[in-house]
Formats: sequence, structure tokens, C-alpha cells
Amino acid sequence: MSAARPVRVARAGASARQRVVRVAAPRPSPPPAEPSAVETRENVGATRRAWRLSIAYAVGIAAVFTALAVSARLGPAGTGTGTTVEVELSGLVAGLLIVAGVLVSLGAAPRRVLLGPVETVVVGRFGRAYRFPAREALTVTVLQRHGGGIFSRDRLQTVELSGGSSRRSFLLDEGLLAPPDAAAPDPPA
Repeated sequence: MSAARPVRVARAGASARQRVVRVAAPRPSPPPAEPSAVETRENVGATRRAWRLSIAYAVGIAAVFTALAVSARLGPAGTGTGTTVEVELSGLVAGLLIVAGVLVSLGAAPRRVLLGPVETVVVGRFGRAYRFPAREALTVTVLQRHGGGIFSRDRLQTVELSGGSSRRSFLLDEGLLAPPDAAAPDPPA
């Protein structure tokens, strides 16, 4: 109400004196803007690599634990109660290592990137949204390039995104943050 412009209203009557009365007149609001297009880009290659690496890591840790457990049971003191407690404790440590390794591997590769005119949103593997400025104000630093391999045929990049007070590293498909008019680089012949 305080932002309204005063409107002068003259009072009818015999009095020669006029008084200004403030009446709230609504200001015309600008027409609603067209909904801006937010481009969604899926992080397919990095997701594939993160899942395959997680599975290989889990299988590797489980195999090492199993080999050590079998070795402990077949040893000269393998039938004692102390060995069973040690194997169970080692199994718990192996399980924690598997969970931690899988979470780190999957957490590095976000699900998708939303590129909008106002902000860039990176949707993490577990649903968390990391917000950065628009692509024009975003600083992208390539930390490492990954060629195709056994975990993913796609070319990937580990990038650091920074803008404003946010800074974070992600594993992304190569060219995922490139402008739409820029063609993806051709593979070397």
C-alpha cells in the first residue's frame, strides 16, 4: 500500500479549502513472462561408469575378505573362538568399506544437469540439488579427462564448477555443459 501513487481527490462542498486524500491505486503489473526453457541433460556415461566401478569395487573387497576369512579358518588356529570373532569383525569392516566406496563412487556422478537462464542446477545421485549461477557466469575447470574404458565407452571429465560461493567437483559426460549451438568435439581419427 505504501508504494501506491497518491491520487488527488477534490471534495465537493461549500468549503474553499481542499484537502488531499490518498487512495491506493494499484500499479499495473508487468505481463507474466514466458516460462523460460530449462534444458535437462542426463549424465548417462558417468552414471554408467559409477555403477560399474561400484560393482567392481564391491566384488573386489568381498573377494579379498572371503580369501582372508578362508585362510584364517584353514590355518592352524582356525577353529578357535577368537578366530570367529576376528572374522566377524573383519567382515564388518569389509562391509563398511564396501558401503563407503560405493557411496563415494556414485556420489561423484550426478544424475542430470538443468541448464536455465537464471541458474544451473546439478541434481546429485541421491536427489540433492546443487545450485550454481547461469552458464554464462559459471566457471568450469576440467580437472581430469577420462577416455573410454572397461567401465564406460564414453569420454568423461572430472570438472570443478564454481560460481558465487559454491564450488564442487563432479564426474560428467564430456560436453555436457557445452552451449547447445556448440557441437560436441569429434573423436580423433
